[in-house]
Amino acid sequence: MKSLFIDKYSDAFCWYFILLIIIGVIRQTSSAVVPSQNSVSLYTDNDKVIILTGQNFSLLVYESNTAWLIEFYASWCGHCQSYANTYREVAIDTWGWKTVVRIGAINCYADENSALCEQHKIETYPTLRFIEPRTTMNTSKTITITATDAKGVERELIKKLVDVNRIEKSWPQFIPVSRASFDDLFNRSPPSVKLLLVIIEKRDDFTGSQIMLDFSKYYEQLAIFRTTTDKKLWYKFQINTTDIPALFAILPNRTIEKIKTKQENTNENIGNRNLFNYAIRSYIRQRKCVENFDDRDLEEIILSRNALKNAETKLISYKNSAQINLRVNNIIINQKISMIDFETALSYMFRREIPRIQEIRGEAYDALIHWLVVLIKYFPGREPVMNYLKELLSTVKEQSNGLTGKQFHELADLNTTSSYLPNNNFRYKYCAGSSPTHRGYPCGLWILFHTLTVSQVQTELVQINTIEIPSAIKKFLKHFFGCRHCCENFMKETKDINQLDSNNKYAAIIYLWEIHNRVNKRLHGDITEDLQHPKIQFPPKSLCSNCHLTNKNGDSNFDESTTLKFLLRYYSKENIDLSLVENLTIIDDNKQNRIPRNEHQTLIDKYTMIEITNEPKKNVGFIRSLISIFQSFPWYFFILVLVIIFVRRGYYKGKRKRYTL
Repeated sequence: MKSLFIDKYSDAFCWYFILLIIIGVIRQTSSAVVPSQNSVSLYTDNDKVIILTGQNFSLLVYESNTAWLIEFYASWCGHCQSYANTYREVAIDTWGWKTVVRIGAINCYADENSALCEQHKIETYPTLRFIEPRTTMNTSKTITITATDAKGVERELIKKLVDVNRIEKSWPQFIPVSRASFDDLFNRSPPSVKLLLVIIEKRDDFTGSQIMLDFSKYYEQLAIFRTTTDKKLWYKFQINTTDIPALFAILPNRTIEKIKTKQENTNENIGNRNLFNYAIRSYIRQRKCVENFDDRDLEEIILSRNALKNAETKLISYKNSAQINLRVNNIIINQKISMIDFETALSYMFRREIPRIQEIRGEAYDALIHWLVVLIKYFPGREPVMNYLKELLSTVKEQSNGLTGKQFHELADLNTTSSYLPNNNFRYKYCAGSSPTHRGYPCGLWILFHTLTVSQVQTELVQINTIEIPSAIKKFLKHFFGCRHCCENFMKETKDINQLDSNNKYAAIIYLWEIHNRVNKRLHGDITEDLQHPKIQFPPKSLCSNCHLTNKNGDSNFDESTTLKFLLRYYSKENIDLSLVENLTIIDDNKQNRIPRNEHQTLIDKYTMIEITNEPKKNVGFIRSLISIFQSFPWYFFILVLVIIFVRRGYYKGKRKRYTL
């Protein structure tokens, strides 16, 4: 009887744990399908860029023995995506400098990083900051590097490194030596130094500093100094200014030996840094004067450069191929626009974008007021969201002298049961891209801009101020859009904004539509383009075939009259999909009260969203608690339990079979 009892219940437990394993797998799969913004980065471990987060930043950066160059970026920012390859190039070129300076990047779009980016007062993307060694959190002095090309960034980085007080023995001696004798140079070097090099160059040349950094990990055995043509020391080498830059080795007996760089027999495009680098490596290998010398860093750099170049070539080749053109011709655009995209964009705008600005005063304050007024007048939002906007405008107006970004953030987070703006952690519907780095916020903004212009025409029945909305958009972007390069381009596109026809009530609609198509044309085939959602001329034939006219040459143009009718319908209030914002609510397990989705953000982590139905919810809290308990276990725990059950079940079956015999 005992064996029958055990066999019976081992079957029950077996199926029970199989069910729990399925739940665990679903949990793992769902979290992988929709990656959190916290896990999103423009870089990988293969890029030589250290991925920083709010969790590891203090541990790695503060009180570090090395300096840091850090890129603060937003993964949605088009220019950040374009700049990523430039920054990869910087990281590759400076890979050998890691004992002196390290290259990192942090995504300010991720929730977990936003507070840190605010602490460093990041207002535009991308922003490069230099942080000195031994910097503590409370004394952090960050310096902005404004160069945009890789070589320019490296030169600016060297300038910052030169300005750092030499606190480590491994720190290169960047300052040119002047009247020092050869004995003085040896005295300035560690006693373990086996080779001393001197580079003679012009004062504004960076070759010497680059070489010092390239070989910085051998500082105990290799000392490198630089002197310039305006210093007395270079006369001792008996060379002409035409021989500059030049490389010399000073031997222990204080004699000098010129190291040939073979510049005369080499392609000039290779550059002085590479010529000197290869010459020094060749000299060291021949003389065997540096122990444990290897070329692994150089090999990694060469491989990484080739990989980056090949990746760029493949991407350009693919985007120029017939495949992407075929996809553009057959692309299917959603028939509707989504309210969840509007509210997601507005939530990020008010809770993250605007609060970035340290001081919202003067023109910035006026632009904010103008923008809020336009939203209240023309945004076709839900009642609680419109109440939220009205209350936000009212409280901002009370700060007549302006306010800080932090103060605005506090105002933007005020929600009540009848006045709130949901925060769904930047989950878009129709504006979602093929990856979290594509589309999203910029897409949401464009849809919002078009909708405002259409709403103005459909709500204002008397006189329309055609410049009101384009002007509000331009001022808002000028002061509050994080992607500075994108903003500068928009300013250029709208330089003729004051020439809008005030007698044509549809002027703003057509004006913004034409600008958007020009931008799409310019960015089509760009590295930032989402291959699953190519930049097209809108509307495509799949949405409005009558909008397109074909001339004798086969080129397609738009019929403005037909296109206008389409835009009026497509961006109208009636064409907004409300499904994701009307059918979801949050259930409080303890009080069984339905709470607006974002009334208190702390509830989002505690409760699960479910559809509103008329059926009573029984034991919801118990079941959800049970699932959460088992979700805390790793997936392999369930596998282990399942194996134990099957083994024990087989054991008892075998035992029962032996008794029956």
